[in-house]
Amino acid sequence: MTKYKPFGRSQTPWTHASPPNTQRTRPPANHPPTGGGAAAALLQTTTPAMPGSRLARAAPAPPGPRLLPNPRACLLLALGALLLPQPPPLELLPRAAGGRGGAVTLAAARDTAFLTRARTRTRANGIAVGGTAGRVGLTLNVAGMVDDDGDADLNGGEAAAAAAAAAAAAAAPSRVCNETCYTGLVEGSSGSCRAHEYDPGMVQMMTDVRTRRAAQSFVGDRSRLRAALERFRDGGNLTVVAIGGSITAGQGAVDAPAYPKWLQSVLDANLPAKERVSVRNGAVPGTSSQYMSSCHNVHVPQEADIIFVEYAVNDDEMPMPHMNNQVRRPYERLLRKLLGYPRRPAVVLLHAFRWFQIPVEHSGQFWNSGERQQSEFGLYYGLPQLSIKACCYQYMAEGRKGFQVKRPRADNNGRIQHDNFVDAQLKNFAFFYDIVHPDGHTGHRVMGEVAAQLVLDVWADVTASGFHLTPPDVAAIKAPLPAPMLPDNLESTSDKCFIGPAFQKTMVETDGFEWVNEGRSERLPKWGYVADVPDKWMKFKINTRSSRAGKDATVTAELGYLRSYENMGRAGVQCEGGCSCTTWFLDGHHEPHHSQTFLHAFKVTQAEDCVITVRVLHETSSGRHKVKITGVMVSEEPEQHAFANWAAFDWVAIASSKDPNGVFEMGNTARRSLAEMTAASSAEIQRRYHEALARGAAGAGGGEAAGEVVAAVAGGGEGGSGGS
Repeated sequence: MTKYKPFGRSQTPWTHASPPNTQRTRPPANHPPTGGGAAAALLQTTTPAMPGSRLARAAPAPPGPRLLPNPRACLLLALGALLLPQPPPLELLPRAAGGRGGAVTLAAARDTAFLTRARTRTRANGIAVGGTAGRVGLTLNVAGMVDDDGDADLNGGEAAAAAAAAAAAAAAPSRVCNETCYTGLVEGSSGSCRAHEYDPGMVQMMTDVRTRRAAQSFVGDRSRLRAALERFRDGGNLTVVAIGGSITAGQGAVDAPAYPKWLQSVLDANLPAKERVSVRNGAVPGTSSQYMSSCHNVHVPQEADIIFVEYAVNDDEMPMPHMNNQVRRPYERLLRKLLGYPRRPAVVLLHAFRWFQIPVEHSGQFWNSGERQQSEFGLYYGLPQLSIKACCYQYMAEGRKGFQVKRPRADNNGRIQHDNFVDAQLKNFAFFYDIVHPDGHTGHRVMGEVAAQLVLDVWADVTASGFHLTPPDVAAIKAPLPAPMLPDNLESTSDKCFIGPAFQKTMVETDGFEWVNEGRSERLPKWGYVADVPDKWMKFKINTRSSRAGKDATVTAELGYLRSYENMGRAGVQCEGGCSCTTWFLDGHHEPHHSQTFLHAFKVTQAEDCVITVRVLHETSSGRHKVKITGVMVSEEPEQHAFANWAAFDWVAIASSKDPNGVFEMGNTARRSLAEMTAASSAEIQRRYHEALARGAAGAGGGEAAGEVVAAVAGGGEGGSGGS
């Protein structure tokens, strides 16, 4: 798999020549800066780059007559002659009748580079001392100059900070590093290493600070954000968690990072001690907030400080009855559970946006998502909210570079179209990879930068002189939650999801079942309770109590077990103890030549201690008797539908087994199967969407085709419980 750089390459070819005002400078000897204080040093001669550095390699040749033509110039001239013919026009999506999607025009977008951090590190007597200046959102006062707009540009305090760093570098002993003093140099930046000091220089941001802050649609109560960053300021760790569906999980980011990785990169470039900052991706493709409400304990670590929640596209836009329904109820319970985590984390609602809609005439509608109703919960609980449409909808309508919605980057089959220079016209221009998911170079990057800006704005507050949490802040953090906004919607206090290592906690007693890893490598562990002899049994205990009234109603439990084409046997499943259920039988044998975890849903009565027994039977379909049980889930409400997403269950089991605390992280998934699934999902979404467009254009079965595409988006690789 391609290893992504934290930041994409700048539009300016920095590797061929240094950009203006990006190289650290110093005045000539015996010639102090004049006319502008320290900032005047930026107009003086440049500091020599260390030998072998990128800057040294990129330095232009000294002026003088050139007797022979430059081979590189000749090559570029030849390539330019070949590329003179214009590439064929893009195949655009049909105009949306009466919508803004058909009136999109191309507008040149400005690329503004931002200096997100100026950090120096010195090494004295084996002790590293670090200092940080010029962070995004900080108001600096260096050498009498102030960055009044709070932005990370090269004006005001940033220029002064740059000049101060240059002066410090000039005063250092004239020797170069004899070791690598920084290994995290990102693409699109410039830097130099001198006397064990490193200055990361420029870091390219796609959006400007105005755009990033425009996404902050609701400020909310920032007490928990301030508490998290105050702990980090005082030496603690900062654990940021992103949860959601396939957007947060990274679908669409086929050749660039998903938004949590962009978020990590921006925070690493702007916060000190980046080794204490971690961004975890707990999202699962094909799931909605209903799944996460049940399984948050497997996806969100207990030490979480900040949690970004993204379900505006996954959860239905307008389920009925209004608000009090099986889509919004688990969403509220999820928020309440996260707010009750041990460190009282800040919960931030991050609302993604989907431009392309079914029917096509709804494409480009500003209001067409679940964001409006989810925002009500943010208002009720005072949660900060970030909205992609708030910051970027007008850019999409104007057709700005990086925000264009003429068509997604993927073709009708969900693939990048390299032929005829098509992708050259879409990469870094189109906001979406397919009709649902943002592209890694643009949409995902915007989401990451928007999320980072909120964190850095609060960081600026926390690092202000003399800042401490006020007594009202502390009281607000410790205060109990208000009553649920929706009636009779209290969250459960017990875990409802036991996948991977969490399943071990449910074991009560066993005769012959053993916890076994059947994975062929450490990268793909496949743990589960296994027995292969008839009459062997295991018992596990779970809490099946619903948070709603009506304790006589049954809830849905789902048992995960392995199916394969050889050696598999049968087992009987029954309930004991305080609960009851209809006895049922599982068969682990099937004909297809692959192995897959299956989920079987069954109804069970409510009990604090529900004991379920699994016993290997003598009857078998394969001649052998192997039975493997991998996990169990319990619904929170009697009316709640089964999860039924077998692939996602498998990924969670694998990834959580690789974490020391048994918590799922997207980076620990089976990469190949995940990539295959997301590719198939994008292909199915794109194919059915274009089929619907063709049928609509022909005037035949437009409504029926629209229904098929909605089903494809909901089920084609997206699982049975979510839309993205």
